[in-house]
Parts: sequence; C-alpha cells; structure tokens
Amino acid sequence: MTPRRFFSATLAMRRGSKYSKIVDTIAPGFLVAMPALRDPNFSGAVVLMLEHNEGGAVGLVVNRPFVGNDTEILHGLGIDLLPDTQGEVRAGGPVRVRAGCIIHPPQWAFEDTQYITTALCVSTSREALSTLANTKECPFRLLLGYAGWGAAQLESEIREGTWLHVPLQEEILFEVAPELMYDAVLATVGISSLDLVSGSLAVH
Repeated sequence: MTPRRFFSATLAMRRGSKYSKIVDTIAPGFLVAMPALRDPNFSGAVVLMLEHNEGGAVGLVVNRPFVGNDTEILHGLGIDLLPDTQGEVRAGGPVRVRAGCIIHPPQWAFEDTQYITTALCVSTSREALSTLANTKECPFRLLLGYAGWGAAQLESEIREGTWLHVPLQEEILFEVAPELMYDAVLATVGISSLDLVSGSLAVH
C-alpha cells in the first residue's frame, strides 16, 4: 500500500468503498473535546485530525501519555530507545490500540512517510520507528491506537457542541507537555478552558 493511501484505506475499510471528495477543512487541524463530551475515551482530549472525507474521519489523540514505560514499550517491539531521545509514546485513541502511527517533522522521511502539512509528517513503518528511536535530533511521538468516525458522524458531533475545531499549530505537538496541551491549543484561538467551564463561550 502506498503512503498516500494509508489513511484513505483505513477509512475505506470502515465504509467498504473508495472516496475522494473533501468535505471541509477539519483535517489537518485540532479537535478539542468540549465539557459536554462525556465519553471517557475523549474527555479532555486534543485530537490531531489526519483525514476527513465524505466516508468518515481519522485522527490521533495527542495529549494522553501511554500507561507504562516508554523504553519498555519499545523494547517489547524489539526496538531500543536512546535515553536522551526526543521521542515519547502516547495513547492515540481507542481503535486498534496495538497499531501505531509516528508523527514527526519532515526533516526525516521514510518510504512510507506521508506529509500531513509542510511541517508535519506521519510514518507507520518499523524502519521509521527504529531510526527515530535511535536519534537525538528528531522529536517524534508514537501514537498507539487512533480515533475513527463513520460517515457524517463527526459533523453531527460538532453540531452538538462536543468538539471545537482549532487550526493546526504543529509546534505544540513537540514543544508542549501533554498535560498542558489542551490549554495551549485553546489559547491559539484566544480561549481559556475557564471559559468552557463557566459557560461563557458558546460553541457552534
């Protein structure tokens, strides 16, 4: 499978056919979970949206540390992690939690690498993970699992006010700690999480 079709194929498996029409500009971008979203899988989540087409959507939760030791997790995959690497393991979502995607800057690219933006790439190969785990120069996040929506499901949830779309700021992914990412993403559009708790912000 070519890198270009990786996420499209993921959605096609859910839908049963191919599609190509772009519905809107949700991807690439951030989705921020609103207080009304009670699903424990997504409460307080920041999701990096990778693809959103008429067949559905695919994204990665980026602010949830994976439970366990990063070094031990990668060792279980047969990969050694340098002690001073810039890589971290995160829980990417509730779907296929044993599968992983790696987000990283474009300075490092591999045969399977997809360019999400000019400043952000996604890779899925063992070669990519092994190389990045053994370099000190390239920040990366290994996201285990992903978030998926069926056709029109995400649009419905956004209309219900459970998600806020925020334009993507790639540097947040590598420069902000996961526990601070929710507030950092909201701050890029001039919103405080206190506004959400107090109900002073209307989300449409």
